[in-house]
Amino acid sequence: MNSLLRLVILCVGALCAFQAGAAGNPAGPLRLVVGFPPGGGTDGAARIIAEKLPALLNQPTIVENRGGAGGTLGALNVARAAPDGNALFFGTSAELIINPVTRKTAPYDVLEQFTPIGEVGSVSFVLVVPASSPITSVQSLIARAKGQPDRLNFSSFGIGSTNHMIGELFLSRTGIRATHIPYQGSAPAMSALLANEVDFTFESAAVALPHIKAGKLRALATPSPARLRDLPDTPTLQELGFQNLAAEGWMGVFAPANMAPDLVKRFNAALNAVLQMPDVREKLTARGVDVSPGSARQFHDMLATEQQKWRRVAQESGISLD
Repeated sequence: MNSLLRLVILCVGALCAFQAGAAGNPAGPLRLVVGFPPGGGTDGAARIIAEKLPALLNQPTIVENRGGAGGTLGALNVARAAPDGNALFFGTSAELIINPVTRKTAPYDVLEQFTPIGEVGSVSFVLVVPASSPITSVQSLIARAKGQPDRLNFSSFGIGSTNHMIGELFLSRTGIRATHIPYQGSAPAMSALLANEVDFTFESAAVALPHIKAGKLRALATPSPARLRDLPDTPTLQELGFQNLAAEGWMGVFAPANMAPDLVKRFNAALNAVLQMPDVREKLTARGVDVSPGSARQFHDMLATEQQKWRRVAQESGISLD
């Protein structure tokens, strides 16, 4: 190969690479970072999404687990990355909204240090008590709590977890008092409830449902905006008269701040295409995720509302992770 031909080939290759970059097609594999160890609910959902992305993006996708500090280490890794389309964060309400609003010095602000790409879906919770409990309804729970102030207790996955905050929101809106008992994760929290060591909890629907069907737990209500498909006879708290008591968890995809609009559009379109695949929807639904594709702007606006709501709950309840 003579030098002129070699130069032509190099120039054509460089031009193609430039055009691919200009069209919003990043070079290198995509890191989809998860702030929790492998095997958990967030990691499992991320891998369902990641499996489908390479064919749509023409870009290899690697799920990278960076656990620690309640998911914030993984989030910070992406917040500090270049907005070049090679790093995204698969996050939840716990580490992106609740963790920052419950700290005096927040590790980041989700709307300032990330670019929202799109929501994956919402995660529903259900208010449950042991099947042997004398509490048979939300009304009887409230009456019992008011009749025995500070005698009742409720469990959560840990201080500042999503179901801890939903529990505090419930106490605030109903005007009752109960003692919060944090556990290190969902499994020990559920074991304590089944053993009657705590009186009630807001458990994720996916975890609670098998115990409800087995007759070990009693479902009183759901804080979701609408009744759950798998619990059609369980009312929402709004139906019971608590119009300002609706709360869910969620999962979503984020990029570093200041990502170019064409890249945001590219990733949002790919995410929505994945979420509309029947097998993906089925797998996520089985994990308790109600798939909700939408635009990046819709996701941004939802995050702003969530941030304001949970900051108010944290202030009213005095919750602090510091």
